[in-house]
Amino acid sequence: MYSRIKINNSACAGALCRYLSSAEISTALRPFYFSVHPDLFGKFPEQRKVNENSLQQLSALIEAQQSSRRVTVPPLPFYLRQKNMPEGDFKLIKIQLHGNNVRETVIKILNACDISTNYVDKIPRSIIKKDPLIKPDFARAYEDFKSEFDNAHHIKRKVEERKAINNIMEWIYENGSIGKQKYELTEATREQVKSLIENLCKLYGIKEVKYDSGWNISHIRGALQSLVSLASQHSKVMSNLEGRTIVLGQFTGVSLDGDVFLNIIDVRNEWLSLIKKVSQEDSALTTIPNYEKALSSVLRDIHICRRKYMPKVSAHQYCNHLRQLITSIGDFYGRGNKFPDSIPKSLSKYQIVVEPEAGPLMVSPTGQFITPSSCPTSELVTFIANNLDEATTLMTEYSINKHVERALYKEVKERFGLLKLNKDDSITPALMISCCQRLLTRIDKIGSKLQGNILYITHYYSVLSDGVLCIPWDFK
Repeated sequence: MYSRIKINNSACAGALCRYLSSAEISTALRPFYFSVHPDLFGKFPEQRKVNENSLQQLSALIEAQQSSRRVTVPPLPFYLRQKNMPEGDFKLIKIQLHGNNVRETVIKILNACDISTNYVDKIPRSIIKKDPLIKPDFARAYEDFKSEFDNAHHIKRKVEERKAINNIMEWIYENGSIGKQKYELTEATREQVKSLIENLCKLYGIKEVKYDSGWNISHIRGALQSLVSLASQHSKVMSNLEGRTIVLGQFTGVSLDGDVFLNIIDVRNEWLSLIKKVSQEDSALTTIPNYEKALSSVLRDIHICRRKYMPKVSAHQYCNHLRQLITSIGDFYGRGNKFPDSIPKSLSKYQIVVEPEAGPLMVSPTGQFITPSSCPTSELVTFIANNLDEATTLMTEYSINKHVERALYKEVKERFGLLKLNKDDSITPALMISCCQRLLTRIDKIGSKLQGNILYITHYYSVLSDGVLCIPWDFK
């Protein structure tokens, strides 16, 4: 069991106390996970995205606290599933977490969700001698929980599959017209959104206003109305947004592309704070190329890039991630370590993406190496050496598939007469190709029913509130 001795300035004021172990944290937060786990929100992509993003930040925070590192995170929003609420209705909470005390963090989370803290309260605060050879592994503890959760979820899904839709044609016949009706009912809202965007651009010289497709149009309208209200009350600071692209999305900050992101569920004061200091946030953008160049040079000229659907982070956060990995690699070399002979002298034809501390170590479907900034260099080097062939194969497949996907995307959209055709972030080109090909074989039977609809390729069937038809890529 891992434990750490430290002076606690609050809960154990003036006394020596230990951190909770990873296993204790995982056990204490188990009921919380069962309330917010993204897999429980399969039919509700907006809420799923929010919870995924917040869980990732929470994981990074707890790992940092266990390692006595200070990490600042914004208030974390979570949608809670509750037994006494009908399907589709969720309680939204925001948890503000400060400091570096794991016990306090866990208790704040449980209290915010009205979950008993009895388990944590019974864990002694007494000193436990630290074993210097054992490192905190919150991610492993969470993975153990996730495996258990997935097993239970798999059993539940098997039961639900007996009632599941097994014929896309039947579903389209039943829901195609419903999607059109819902789309028509939201026409006035879409016109309001268009008008609000045009006025913002005209009045304040904003280049463009965009929004994540995961939010329904009513949420977008509400966010735009809040932004208009803020702008009218603080018109002087709005000059900071002249010529900028504004994105209503999942975090508040300046993105790696220089766009100003405003989190839809943040309060307006957080937006105002960013707008006032947006030029300061820009400073990080000018340093990113230098950090990326430095990282490339210590990783044998590997190409540092960003994947399209990587977790949203601000430019400042990304700089910190790059700096953390560069420092780790420098220490690796400083201890006299070397790359194995199996790694080519130049990795310039390969790509690597650096993501937050709690991210995965993996090869993406497009052949990119994905690494969390906290990954030990020895582990990263071994992973690269063992997966060069797979990365090469996936890169080659992707270079072919992306062109095929574009052609099929265009053909499906035109032949079915769709207003829009979109896909979930997790749908790779290979999966989209398979889906489009099978759709085209059914055009004679469902073509007329889909005409004039918006189709979203994902992992489930659903008709969203604004008329979007969601279908699984592997439909029957």
